[in-house]
Amino acid sequence: MKKLFLISLALFTLTAVQAQLKVIPTLKKGMEKVYETKMTMIMPGQPAINLVSDTKYTVSDATTDGYIIDVVTTTFSSDAAKDNIIGRIMTAAQEMVKDVNIRIATDKNGKPVKIANYEEMSKKVNERGKLIINKIYELVPKAKEILPEDALKEQLMESVAEESLLKSMSGANSPLLLFGKTIMTGAQEEIVNEQGLNMKRMYFVNGKDVTTNATLNMSKEQIKKLLIAQIGKTMPGQADAIKGQIDQLMESGVLKLDAKETTTYKLRDDFWPQTWTTETSNEAAGQGIVTKVTTVLK
Repeated sequence: MKKLFLISLALFTLTAVQAQLKVIPTLKKGMEKVYETKMTMIMPGQPAINLVSDTKYTVSDATTDGYIIDVVTTTFSSDAAKDNIIGRIMTAAQEMVKDVNIRIATDKNGKPVKIANYEEMSKKVNERGKLIINKIYELVPKAKEILPEDALKEQLMESVAEESLLKSMSGANSPLLLFGKTIMTGAQEEIVNEQGLNMKRMYFVNGKDVTTNATLNMSKEQIKKLLIAQIGKTMPGQADAIKGQIDQLMESGVLKLDAKETTTYKLRDDFWPQTWTTETSNEAAGQGIVTKVTTVLK
């Protein structure tokens, strides 16, 4: 029996080693990649929202420390209905960065490390954000009752804060997620996603096909702290009342919080993805949102 266990352990170790993949992308100054992304958001009681965009990635510079990759969303469209507040906010967040050049600095292996032009870029995005907020209130007058201007502006600006933007630029919906990583089947890492949720991500490798599964990885106290902070931002008038009942509301499931994410990449020989698909499901306050994304190299 002991020998069988040792043989099984050896076979598992051998399989894990064989499935190891070092993702060092080809990066040369002047090279360009354009990806088309089709996203569908499904929310309870609402028509599905479809968003389509093209994003261009250009290696604009090579330095002693790594590379600069310019990322520009060149086209963007959405069929969100005028009275769909969540859809309009999602659309507004995308419109804020359309045609804005976001310069991603990487290390020598292509791993994103910072946004090289954040100060310059944030000024442009901030100016555009004010116009988009006015547009949302014009299209959806009742939005101002649900989300005061300061709260809406804070939410939009949080989505393009440097840390959030870097996570977005190198997250599950980006070709840069795997760059600079050595991964193997069964490998895990703890991440904080764009919504500020602590997640645990696991990798599965099959040749140049890579699948990642991420699940919520937060204690009850961490979830409680996050919910109280979010309620304070979005519903300041009700924050104290909800805070006093937070434990009861969480136990009843009214403030249940959950998140799951699955992404599958098909990598080319140069380790840039040819295509990838992502499906995420998020549940908060009894409302579930499912997002399905397919991205293809043009």
